[in-house]
Amino acid sequence: MIDPVRSRRGRSNRRRGNDFERALATELGGRRVGQYGEPTDVLTPLLAVQAKVGASFSERYWRWLTAIPRTGDRIPVLIVGDAPGPGHRRRAYVVIELGDFRDLHGEDAP
Repeated sequence: MIDPVRSRRGRSNRRRGNDFERALATELGGRRVGQYGEPTDVLTPLLAVQAKVGASFSERYWRWLTAIPRTGDRIPVLIVGDAPGPGHRRRAYVVIELGDFRDLHGEDAP
């Protein structure tokens, strides 16, 4: 028998993800393609975006990012890398607040 609470939770999570994809597409001036089974959720002329929303949000990274002072026209950016050891290539990614990213790279929304 299907548990109605788990079923509702699944629908709520899916709706939250879809809402987030739609909001990102609007904010970045792109179009949503994730509903067609693509690994990409939003496409813009410059970006292919995979969107995640929910409990995986890193409070630690957010705290580090928001602690960086805004001076002049400089935008706070957090770069997170690993320490792989000898013989392995370092990986790194950039964390930037969505509004700042949109201002730098987003298209003009209609």
